Amino acid sequence: MGSGDRKTERRKAAEALRRQQAAEANRRKVVFGVAIGAAVVLIGGLLVFGVFMNREPEYEVIEPAAPVSDTFGVKLGDGPVEIDLFIDYMCPACNQFESAYAENIKTWLDEGSVTVNYHPITILDRLSQNTQYSTRAASAAVCAADVGEQEFLDYTLALYENQPAENTKGLSDDELLGIGKKLGFDGEWQTCVKDETYRGWVQAGTKWATSEGGIGGTPTAKVDGEVVENATFADSVQAAIDGA
Repeated sequence: MGSGDRKTERRKAAEALRRQQAAEANRRKVVFGVAIGAAVVLIGGLLVFGVFMNREPEYEVIEPAAPVSDTFGVKLGDGPVEIDLFIDYMCPACNQFESAYAENIKTWLDEGSVTVNYHPITILDRLSQNTQYSTRAASAAVCAADVGEQEFLDYTLALYENQPAENTKGLSDDELLGIGKKLGFDGEWQTCVKDETYRGWVQAGTKWATSEGGIGGTPTAKVDGEVVENATFADSVQAAIDGA
């Protein structure tokens, strides 16, 4: 299969995923406000304990080839309004957040209105039966960012579409690789995932977020440096865009 055919297949797979996510977005927004509030409180209460219990050897911090912020965020777009999203791929509330706002984020990026920094942190490794699922998924997602901005977004949505339940082992490495293969990611990305190339970078980002960054739970959203309510995230961003 030629490179053109692979790109076509990748676009088809990504578009099918986006249509499915968009179909559920409106339904999920109805219950989003109540659910997100409860989840963030729980995560925040257990954050310090979780980080303490999941100390692991420090890995080499390798800077991603993709654009990143100086606060360990995968950088998408270059618009005047800056959004920072702190997420954990095992966090159910993060899944709800992404499902509710993925289409908004894509629209703002396409319009050139925003810069979005995705910070994949790993405070829920403690809930994956010692498999460090949050770290493995985050590292794989950063590998996807090296493929491209849209590829990172598509892989993030796919991870949430296939999100494992808390207190399970999470997806296996083969399953993480399989998700990327369905999106058309090639051997270079697969090598990045297998080698856990960005494990140290994700680890350093989690350490920064939970200390200097002052992040007490996921999802946490900032607009131009200020934390905003998750339930009114879209309104906050739009107000910043209108005022830019």
